Amino acid sequence: MRTSELKKILYIEDNVADIRLFEEAISHQELSIDLNYVTDGQEMIEYFEEKKAGHYKDLPSLIVTDLNLPKISGQKVIQVIKSDPVFKKIPVVVFTTSNLANDIDKCYEYGANAYMHKPLDIDQVFDVVELLDRYWLRTCLLVDNPFDN
Repeated sequence: MRTSELKKILYIEDNVADIRLFEEAISHQELSIDLNYVTDGQEMIEYFEEKKAGHYKDLPSLIVTDLNLPKISGQKVIQVIKSDPVFKKIPVVVFTTSNLANDIDKCYEYGANAYMHKPLDIDQVFDVVELLDRYWLRTCLLVDNPFDN
């Protein structure tokens, strides 16, 4: 594992194979990422409520979400995240197969920080995971969670 500080990502993805690929990219590249995941929009809402009830302890540094989720859509998940004064400071990256202009527009309208098209090639997925780590977790200056201190 790289010597850099361990960072947390919450991955919202209903496809177990995509989750495993994301985990494999982290492991193969020895990235300092602690990956947690939920598999649908309702689980995300429950995760969100649990973190609120626990006084926002141990939040992720980055949220990566698919757009086409069962139960509650990725767009609605973004709205819920960005409506909370603490969660809204966590960057949300949409990572999806959709490249429809309307989907992109709505996600940014609801507060997404980035919108990335999910590649089909495994090597390109590995590249994207490394890019997420390098840019969002190692280059950007993110807000520290005041509730973890």
